[in-house]
Amino acid sequence: MVRTQLNFKRLSLTDIKIDIKRVPNKKTLIAAMEAADVKSKWEKSSWGRKLVVQKRRAALNDFDRFKLMLAKIKRAGIIRQELTKLKKESAF
Repeated sequence: MVRTQLNFKRLSLTDIKIDIKRVPNKKTLIAAMEAADVKSKWEKSSWGRKLVVQKRRAALNDFDRFKLMLAKIKRAGIIRQELTKLKKESAF
């Protein structure tokens, strides 16, 4: 964690908070982050999960994207079949 200047427009606040004093050294900051369990809170947040999905999708190759497309088509077909079944049952 190297200290750098950042533009305010590039910063985004989260609900994750740590109780530390102003301008802590690196060791204190890391200890406070581990004590507050920041990493697991971030992974559980919707923003963190969204980033994981984006990275996973970016790592897919062409064949993986093809398999994903087929799985989506199959799932949509199953949902459509169940929906038509329910519509027929409710019509009676």
